[in-house]
Amino acid sequence: MKIFEDKDDWDGKVNFVDCNNVFIGYDIHESYCEDAGWFISEKIEPYDDDEDYDSRNAPDVESYAFDIEFFENVDSDDLDEGGMSVFKMISKGLPDLFLHLFNSHNGYYHHGFAVKVDDKIIREGDL
Repeated sequence: MKIFEDKDDWDGKVNFVDCNNVFIGYDIHESYCEDAGWFISEKIEPYDDDEDYDSRNAPDVESYAFDIEFFENVDSDDLDEGGMSVFKMISKGLPDLFLHLFNSHNGYYHHGFAVKVDDKIIREGDL
C-alpha cells in the first residue's frame, strides 16, 4: 500500500492505494473549529481530542491491502458533530491494521471520503 498525503493549506487530502487498486481518498483540509485527519492502529480505537495524531508516526503498510468487506463507523462524544470511519488492512503473516479517518467539528464543517476499486466507487460518505 502507498500513502500520498498533501497538506496544502487550501486543498489538503490523503490517498491510500493498495496492490489490488483499491483506493481510499479523504479530504483533510481543515477550517476553523475542526480537527480532521487519519491514523492507523492495531485495533479500532475511539477518537481522543487530547491525542496529537501525526501521520509521520504511521506504521509501515507497504505489504498491506484493504479488506473491502470491512467498514465501521465509530461514535465518540469527543467528535462533537463529526464522525470516524474505519477500514481494515490485511497482510499475510502480519497483524491486521485499521485505518481511521476522523473529523471533529461543530456541525458546520464536514469532509468527504470515497472508496474505489479500479474506477468503481463502492463506498462514499462524509465525516
